[in-house]
Amino acid sequence: MRRNQIFWTGLIVFMFLAVRPCLAESDSTSVKPEHRPDYQIHLPHPAKEIKLIMYEKNFLPIQGKLSPDRKSVILKDYELGTKVRVKLIYEDGTADEFVRTPCFIDPVVL
Repeated sequence: MRRNQIFWTGLIVFMFLAVRPCLAESDSTSVKPEHRPDYQIHLPHPAKEIKLIMYEKNFLPIQGKLSPDRKSVILKDYELGTKVRVKLIYEDGTADEFVRTPCFIDPVVL
């Protein structure tokens, strides 16, 4: 019976020591802001202007811009796993509207 009591006491002390750092207050100066990577949709040829970028399911707008080479649309704060609708005008003057599934939306690699 004594061994069992020592085991449980040791387990409780170990759990307390393991959990204690998690319960300590965090210093707000040491907390790094969450960085969400940008995502991109590649285009078949260079675009001149983005008319609209929004989520297909709920029609909420997405912040976005053209890449420096104008061959992809860069999405800010993209919600992973969602389809995106894009309307744009290419440099040759043609307009296009399309929907891209998450399979065709890639993280931006610097």
